This record gives sequence, structure tokens and C-alpha cells, in this order.
Amino acid sequence: MDTNRQRVEYIWLDGNYPLPQLRSKTRFIEKKSPIPNWNFDGGSTKQGTLIDSDRCLKMVRTYKDPFIKDGLLAFCEVSYHDGSPHESNSRFHLRNLSDSDPVEEGYLVGFEQEFTFINPASMEPLGLLLSPKEQGQYYCGVGCMNQIGRYVLDDFECACAKAGLKLDGVNAEVMPGQWEFQTHAQGPLQAADDLWVARYLLDRVCEDKPLIVSYDPKPADEFNGAGCHTNISTSSMRKSFKADTWTPIMEQLKKDHEKYIEICGEGLERRMTGACETSDFKKFTWGVGDRGASVRIPQLVVNSGFGYFEDRRPCANIDPYKVLYSLISSIKKASLL
Repeated sequence: MDTNRQRVEYIWLDGNYPLPQLRSKTRFIEKKSPIPNWNFDGGSTKQGTLIDSDRCLKMVRTYKDPFIKDGLLAFCEVSYHDGSPHESNSRFHLRNLSDSDPVEEGYLVGFEQEFTFINPASMEPLGLLLSPKEQGQYYCGVGCMNQIGRYVLDDFECACAKAGLKLDGVNAEVMPGQWEFQTHAQGPLQAADDLWVARYLLDRVCEDKPLIVSYDPKPADEFNGAGCHTNISTSSMRKSFKADTWTPIMEQLKKDHEKYIEICGEGLERRMTGACETSDFKKFTWGVGDRGASVRIPQLVVNSGFGYFEDRRPCANIDPYKVLYSLISSIKKASLL
């Protein structure tokens, strides 16, 4: 490769609905030059038609490419060539909401992303190879009969570290062959961007295994489903978060619940049944330390008098931009009561 040029992998979200799919393509540019906007065929990504196919990729965040020395990952928004955002660009709406918020709100967000490894030969969860009869022994399990896929997670962790993407933790989940990674608490846009790029890195790591990464909310009926629990706080909550503060927020979340669950992931009704550590999607509940509630306030938060709350409704296959737009909107409305 020409040492005066740099490899840039453009990453974007396509027009697949309800969950966008990741796309990427490579460009070589002169070193130290700005990363230019780039054209792509929207007719092949559900973002255009044959006669109106040209769409634009605009870089919004960069990461080091963990797979190529001195390469970059350029995470992009999709727009028309007049600069207006494409209809599939849900990041644009969260960006506008974040820009309109006072700086002192100081939202911090961390995601707990669960996922399941699928055997491409059988298209079944890989953990079923363990012939599980019950699921309790697999959570944070150790040993070849208690977990499956750790070698993949090791490679994934290394890829995230090389990319400069912070993870706060990784663990095997309750269903065999199912795992979770936790993203570092950051501002809403950074947190959502990092989640998408982490998903991209995980898919790339699995390309040569080969394994399929599934975000299906309920990959096996008899076992726990897969969620993307969303932890959120404001600067004021991190100073004081007690009953008089959280009650109006919970009341507003209850009012917005019916609309909110529409963006909590396709197949939500299969996962949120009220069993297997979920609440019933038909109603909103909240509680202290309650993992069967829609929203959990951790016991540690109650003891300390400040902190965050955990929204347990989002499924593994959420679009984080839409979820955060709705959550932040509800918090803002509650603060005006």
C-alpha cells in the first residue's frame, strides 16, 4: 500500500426497517487530508431507487481500524446531496435534541447489549450444542460445559480496545451461547455511535469464525431473551436522585409507555411476557432492585441518594438513537412538571 495514503472504512446504517443494518466500504485517501463526503448506491440499501440512487455519506465520528494498521473507521450519517438528512437517518433527530439541551443537563448513557451466537449450519443458537436442561448455570459460567464463545469475546474486546472504543464489561448471559457487553457511560450521541460501532466490530470479528451474531429478542422459547438495557442519568440525578425526583420521571415514562414500546425492538412481545426476568410489555411498572419491572432503580442508588435508572424494556435489536430520543424527551417533560 502507498505509504502516503490511508485506508478509511466508511460505515453507515442502511434503510432496513425497523432495525437498520450496518454497511461499509473502503476508500484510500491522502494522509492528513480531511475525510471527504462520499457517494453510494442508495438503491441497493433501501435508501433510494434505480432512477434516484445517489446518496451521501458524511463522517460524524472516527475510530482506529483494529483490523488494518494505520487505518480509520469513519462512522457516517446518510444524507441527500443537498445536505438534508435521509429519512432513515435517526441519528439526525437525536443530534438536534442533544444540541437543543442546556449543557448542564449532562446526560450520561450506558448500554447493556445482549446478543446470541447462532450456528450457521443449523441456524439455531450455538449454546444448544450443550444440550441445556435449565439456564441458571450458564450465567457468568466457567468451563466448556458452562459457556460457549468466550474466544470470540476475547477477540472482540481486543478489537474495541484497538479502536479506542471503551467497554465497561463483558459477561456470559443466562441463556447458553448468549453474551453481553456494557458500553462506557457517555453523552447520548457518543454512546449510541459507540454501540453501533461495537456491533460492527463484533460482526467483523465473527466473519472468519464463522458465527452469526443475533439480536433476536427471543432466540429460544424456553430461555431468557436478549435485551439492551439502557442506563441513563442527568447531572442533577448524579447529585441527588430520591423519591421526589424519580417519581415524576416514572409517572411520565408511564404516560409515554404505549408509544415508547413501539421502538423497543421487533419481536418485543415474545420477550416481554412478564417471565424470564422481564415485565409485561402491556403495562408500565417500576421498582427498586426489581428486575421484573419495566424500569429498575438500583438499590445502590437508593442507598447513596444519587445515580441513574435502568430501562429494561429495550430489546437487543433496538435502534439506540430512537430509544434515547424518546427517553430524553420523557425526562425533559417530567422536569417541566
